[in-house]
Amino acid sequence: MTKVKREEIRVRIAPSPTGFLHVGTARAALFNWLFAKHHIGKFILRIEDTDLERSEKKYEDDIIAGLEWLGLKWDEFYRQSDRLPIYKKYLDKLLKNGKAFWCYHSEEELEAERQEQLRGKDLPRHVCEYKIKNEGSKGRGIIRFAVDENSNRKIIFDDIIRGKVEFEEKLLGDFSIAKDENTPLYNFVVVVDDYEMRISHVIRGEDHISNTPKQIILCEALDIKLPQFAHLPLILGADRTKLSKRHGGTSLIEFRDRGYLPEAMVNFLAFLGWRPAGVEREIITKNELIEKFDLRDIHRAGAVFDGKKLSWVNSQYLKLLNDEGLADILVPYVEKYFGQQGRDKLLKMSSILRERLQFLDQITDFHYFFRRPEVVTELIVWEKSDLAQAKKVLAEVVRWLEVKEMNSEELKQSLETLAQADFKGDRGAVYWPLRVVLSGEKYSADPIQIFKIIGQTETRKRIELALTKI
Repeated sequence: MTKVKREEIRVRIAPSPTGFLHVGTARAALFNWLFAKHHIGKFILRIEDTDLERSEKKYEDDIIAGLEWLGLKWDEFYRQSDRLPIYKKYLDKLLKNGKAFWCYHSEEELEAERQEQLRGKDLPRHVCEYKIKNEGSKGRGIIRFAVDENSNRKIIFDDIIRGKVEFEEKLLGDFSIAKDENTPLYNFVVVVDDYEMRISHVIRGEDHISNTPKQIILCEALDIKLPQFAHLPLILGADRTKLSKRHGGTSLIEFRDRGYLPEAMVNFLAFLGWRPAGVEREIITKNELIEKFDLRDIHRAGAVFDGKKLSWVNSQYLKLLNDEGLADILVPYVEKYFGQQGRDKLLKMSSILRERLQFLDQITDFHYFFRRPEVVTELIVWEKSDLAQAKKVLAEVVRWLEVKEMNSEELKQSLETLAQADFKGDRGAVYWPLRVVLSGEKYSADPIQIFKIIGQTETRKRIELALTKI
């Protein structure tokens, strides 16, 4: 029996370097990467930088850094600005066979046409007289693809996620494909690149659905094979509108810099619009994602980006780190905010941090371990006590610390005894003022934990300073 050769799975992520890597693009990249890995295929990174006016190197660097941070290693890399002669060859073919033509309408004329269509509530499209009027070169113009405005054809394609999708060909109008012979535009270069790079599946956001019929008829005109299409649901903000800057951070690198782990971000992004059948767990490894990934499990509805959920997922990954691992990744954040402190203090804090941290930038919530806090007199008083009693407690603790070296258990026992003897068992009257003085915060770690980490000498100095201000 003759073996049928299986088509190689080849997918791509094709961001434009006109802005920082958006979490939506990162999610699309992840889905493409998972699909390629699941099918032992190829994942391609293509930088679409033909928009020379808006493209910047810093944005390309950001895109590459973001994908590398997520661990989405690509098998091939291309940059469209390096491929202009290839596009010109295909563009010349369309011009020669009459599928494309030069349009010489001015911007003012085109804008007037758009406004008239808006007033008439017509679908905006440009039916260009120059595809019939072959006047030759008449100065500055653009190149358009010729579409039959009288066509009764419906362009139909089967989307792996959305099923049957159809468009009326005549409603596309004569759309632009190049500013000139050396400056191709998006819909045209995408078709050429996907063909030249042998892309088998185009997996991208649903905002590209309207581009698909244009790309299909371009493929037909160039007599090249169509890829399969799969359009992902949009990522939405809490108000269920498309995720944007007004919803908060949307740049992937912002999350990296705030101290989210790449494994957590991959886990979180994977579940934005996708859930493998039979898997209820929220925490899943990258290898499991590869094993279970199937485009048919992607939802059609938009996926809400829940920042709180991301922080929770990240906290679960932080809990998996041992003391040394947690300390190592926190050192740069501590140095950023508090200067060099050494790892020893972080190692002592590991149990507290592992329990409370959701992302690494939250180390600022624990500032009182690294520097002496401001004393806020109003906070020192326990709700069932008064300032005089708070001062009594603090003075007593200072006296203990001056008399002998104490460990955390001895201090705890002494505080419990004081609460029973002088405050009728009200632990708050004893623990509250000590905790506020040591941390400067209304909500903080337990005073015994703080004492254990900052040491007896620093504890006594903080209390003495507070007593001078009460």
